[in-house]
Amino acid sequence: MFTNISWGNYIVVVMLLLVSWYLFVGFRFYFDDLKEMISGKRKLQFRRLGDPNYGDFQSELNYQDPPERNLDQSSFGEFDATFQIVDTLVEQLKNFITDARKRKLAKQEVLDYIQLFFKQYPAVKDSAFRSSVSEFIVTECQTLDAMAITQAEVEELWN
Repeated sequence: MFTNISWGNYIVVVMLLLVSWYLFVGFRFYFDDLKEMISGKRKLQFRRLGDPNYGDFQSELNYQDPPERNLDQSSFGEFDATFQIVDTLVEQLKNFITDARKRKLAKQEVLDYIQLFFKQYPAVKDSAFRSSVSEFIVTECQTLDAMAITQAEVEELWN
């Protein structure tokens, strides 16, 4: 019955049907999102498995407490714990700066929120990662064209 259809033709037809189906679903249900991504107003955001708050702005600035440290850790363990705290802080700052750009917050509001982040993580203030976090904030604000924040302004926020 199907001896006149080659496997190549079959695969081409199936692929065309799949592509047309996904285009239909994409345009039908995700047209606004696709339009924003094409125009550059939105970037793709991938969520991490097991991290329910990743990607949204901490549920409208409902901050989480920093991870707690064990007192019986070795110096390497303390460094590792500090690194995890810094990693959490950097992730929250990155999400905040992206969200601040979308919301078009004023520069002083952004600086105030960054200062709140710093107060949440006092262990980072005296760590070796302080300058790296400050440089990250300046670079991230320049990359996203959110606003021009200088290194000196960020250093003042630590105090």
